[in-house]
Amino acid sequence: MSSVIIVLGHKNDQYGQLSPLSIARCQLALDVLDSDQTSKIICTGGFGKNFNQTKASHAKYNRQYLIRHGVAQNQFLNDAHSRFTIEDATLTYPLLSMHKATKIIIISSDFHIPRVELIFDFVMPSIDKTYLPANSPVSQKELLRLQQHEVFARQRDRQTLKASPCFN
Repeated sequence: MSSVIIVLGHKNDQYGQLSPLSIARCQLALDVLDSDQTSKIICTGGFGKNFNQTKASHAKYNRQYLIRHGVAQNQFLNDAHSRFTIEDATLTYPLLSMHKATKIIIISSDFHIPRVELIFDFVMPSIDKTYLPANSPVSQKELLRLQQHEVFARQRDRQTLKASPCFN
């Protein structure tokens, strides 16, 4: 296996339609696959009040989008039905270990990558990681709001990781 691409989830609506941020992340994964078609893929995202209240996981919607755009079903590893970024890392880590993955490419939105790096570097320090930022197709006002949230969320997640007996 050359590498594993982890496509972090974002949101979908009540009909399973992906948010523009989710689509941008999937599109970046498709671009990566154009240059390395032997990579495997893990999609993340489960269920939650703020991002997916349908009967199917968010990861399933990402997977369906990627398949509709030419990705073969056999390129996917199991989905990670995570609810937040720390779970993205903790739920994908066993999948990566099971498949003996030594190189991963993690895709998220540009504003989210600093927090993703903090978490994934903490949870899986021995795996070679590349972080790829998808451009955020949102207004400047919305991007500023998202960036401000990330400042708070990085501080919160840093404290959570340090305090958790699972990581010490």
